[in-house]
Formats: sequence, C-alpha cells, structure tokens
Amino acid sequence: MQIKDAFTIGAPVETVWAFLQDIPRVSTCVPGIQEVAEIAPDVYRGQLKVKVGPLSATFSGRVTILERVAPERMVAQIEGEDKASASFVKATFTSRLKPVAAGTEIEYEMDVALRGRLAQFGFTVVRATAKKMTAQFAKCVQEALTA
Repeated sequence: MQIKDAFTIGAPVETVWAFLQDIPRVSTCVPGIQEVAEIAPDVYRGQLKVKVGPLSATFSGRVTILERVAPERMVAQIEGEDKASASFVKATFTSRLKPVAAGTEIEYEMDVALRGRLAQFGFTVVRATAKKMTAQFAKCVQEALTA
C-alpha cells in the first residue's frame, strides 16, 4: 500500500535537513517511539508502539538509511515485527524537502507491506493512523526548531 502526505515546517531547508539527520533528536518527535539505538552507520534499532484500529502493537525492528541527497531527499528501509499480534511491517520511506514561502515543505511517500493481525484493518485505517502520526510529528519538529 502507498501512503503519501506533506507538511510544512516554518524553518529553512538547511535547518530542517540538519534536524532530520540527528536521529536521536528527531526520534523524540516520532509518536510511539520507545527506544532508538544506532547499531551500525546508518542502521538503527528501535521500538515503536502504535494503535491501529482497536489493536495496540509494539514493533521491534530496524531502520536503514539507504540514500541521502543533502538537503533534499532521504530514503530509508523500515522492518519491524510485533510478536503479540503476529504482525510484520516492511516499508520503504522516501522524503523530499523543498523551500516554500512559509519555510520547508516535507513530502513523504511510504510503500508499506503489512502482514498479520494488523493487516486486517486495511488501507483506510492504516492511512488514518499514519496521518495522525504525521501531524503529531510535524508539530513536534516545529516546536523543536523554534524553541
């Protein structure tokens, strides 16, 4: 399934790019992140707690940064598993930054493969969850950059 969205941060592209490259700092803005640790250059292990429909899941997994084109594009691969719901997610995440009058627009696209109990909720519920998380993330990034 494809999930696409965009939001604007009131800061210059270079400032937003630098923030997004500081994984420990940016991870504090990801709703549900419980831990993040760098295990190799551009490879991170972590846990994400998320509620999809009536189910809650805690995914343990890894994120690998596949590509960086400063200050405009980043591609990452995400893999995670929630043993309690027997669910597995694998996604490719691509973000693009571009200057706009109000600061920086961040567009992202995720190509998501979801298996297990959480997959039963389908695209509409998963997309709504992703949009809610994106709004919380954008608000946190804006607050962090203007603090």
